[in-house]
Amino acid sequence: MTDKVRLAPIGLGRWARVLARGAQRGDVVELTSCFSRSEEKRAAFQEEFGIPKSAATLDELLADDDVEGVMITTPNDTHRDLIIASLEAGKAVYTDKPIAHTLEHALDVRNAVHKTGGLFAVGHSARRLSGARVMKQWIEDGSLGDVSLAEANFSNERGLELTTDTWRWYADKSPGGTFIQLGVHHADNLQYLLGPVAQVSAHARKLYTKAEIPDAVMAILEFESGALGYIGCGWASPGIYQLRVQGTKANLMYDLDFTHWDESHQADEWSSLVSQGYGDMTRRDVDMPATDMFREQLDEFALAIRGAATVEVGIDEAIRALAVVRAALESSTQNGKAVELKPLLEGVGVSP
Repeated sequence: MTDKVRLAPIGLGRWARVLARGAQRGDVVELTSCFSRSEEKRAAFQEEFGIPKSAATLDELLADDDVEGVMITTPNDTHRDLIIASLEAGKAVYTDKPIAHTLEHALDVRNAVHKTGGLFAVGHSARRLSGARVMKQWIEDGSLGDVSLAEANFSNERGLELTTDTWRWYADKSPGGTFIQLGVHHADNLQYLLGPVAQVSAHARKLYTKAEIPDAVMAILEFESGALGYIGCGWASPGIYQLRVQGTKANLMYDLDFTHWDESHQADEWSSLVSQGYGDMTRRDVDMPATDMFREQLDEFALAIRGAATVEVGIDEAIRALAVVRAALESSTQNGKAVELKPLLEGVGVSP
């Protein structure tokens, strides 16, 4: 592609570099500028990724006609204002998950998306992992049968490493800790696979982290279909990423070595997907097509700017995932009492 779509990262930390590498593995995106309040970070980012220019202020970046879209990877509690400013400036917006740190902020974003009519995408990339894609295929073509149970876990050691100078330390900036940072991936995955969640029961505990947030959360999801799902996530153990779906015809069990998460073009090489059919005495390896979740989502976003693709995860899908987090946290404060999603979703204008 000779006429690449010109994007600019906002926030130049570790995750911006992960996404920049993903974007540059494809031939759709050109990183044309970037913004951070730190001049040092801007210079280092430009040099690392060969970006021709940077902006010293957000206003400067948003006034740049060369920039067609922005990629936001700043702390969760800053997403709303950056998204709204970018949309109002006429830029297409990609933001990393979660869409915001509260449903109230997410509602403001939703209103801005509808008011401006701007293109908006959220980085719930995990549904693009090959294991999740194969699960979706088996569900849709009937190979799995009728699903009754799903089990998901995403955990790592981040809670043991937090310090007071990191935003994830604080409950008002990262409510739910491990659940809003990791569990939200599976809140999207399971709804992608099984449809909308009706209610959530959960327990959250602060066990080993010194930060303000919980480092162990277990949530039971009841889907509108009647199926049940479990999401477990922790911030006090080596990394783990698992997803299992149980059907009347077969089970599928997916496992990804989390240490290879950042390099998504290699993740499939460090993953396994195993099936076991009804009445089958053996488990069988299932072929997984090669994927690159970070490159694919940014290619899709860029092509959508040019009208050549449709964004898979937009405003409502992202809000549904965040609503599961909110419901889990509310449930935990009520000793695991089930919290319905319908009132939460209606409160932010999303149809249950």
